[in-house]
Amino acid sequence: MIRKTEKKPIRVLLQDGSNDLDNNNGNWPLANQQMAKSLKFAGYDYEFVYGQGFHSNKHGRAILPDSLRWLWRGYEQK
Repeated sequence: MIRKTEKKPIRVLLQDGSNDLDNNNGNWPLANQQMAKSLKFAGYDYEFVYGQGFHSNKHGRAILPDSLRWLWRGYEQK
């Protein structure tokens, strides 16, 4: 869907771990890797942070300050 629709004016930050969910509904790490590749193909401003953890907030908490700096970079308050 990302590859086939008009690009939106957004930034996207993905965070996942190699030990995230893998069940009957699919594999989250692989799905997020594919999403990152699609965002790159479509020319989006995106960041994909991939770690070794599983589905928890430990990695997200660890990278939150850098994630927020990346997300809001260049923002000028009016």
